[in-house]
Amino acid sequence: MVTLFAYGTLMRGGVRHPVLADQRFLGEARTRPYYALFDLGAYPGLVRSAGEGRVIHGELYEIDAGLIGRLDRIEGAPSLFRLEPILIDGHAGEVLAYFYQGNVEGFPPCADGRWKNQGSPHDT
Repeated sequence: MVTLFAYGTLMRGGVRHPVLADQRFLGEARTRPYYALFDLGAYPGLVRSAGEGRVIHGELYEIDAGLIGRLDRIEGAPSLFRLEPILIDGHAGEVLAYFYQGNVEGFPPCADGRWKNQGSPHDT
């Protein structure tokens, strides 16, 4: 089993949530303030922020490790997104999240650390 932090289209109500629908939802969560979240249009992009990091809001799931290959294909890993460890407030165990690998220059940050689920599942 793997603990996954979802912050965009994989969250409940998101266009890609059906892939996680039968996995164990652990609850809402937030990161430590070391990250930035950008609105890339149809989906968000999470990046590490060395300077002015923010708390990012999302959801935690306990997922079957066998699902990682399918999630990687959906997320365009490892070129568009890459699954890497993330620090979650109040959670001591290892948690993974999909980090955006592209350039975020010119994209607006999600000011409150939340992304509004929108877009089409075919946009990424």
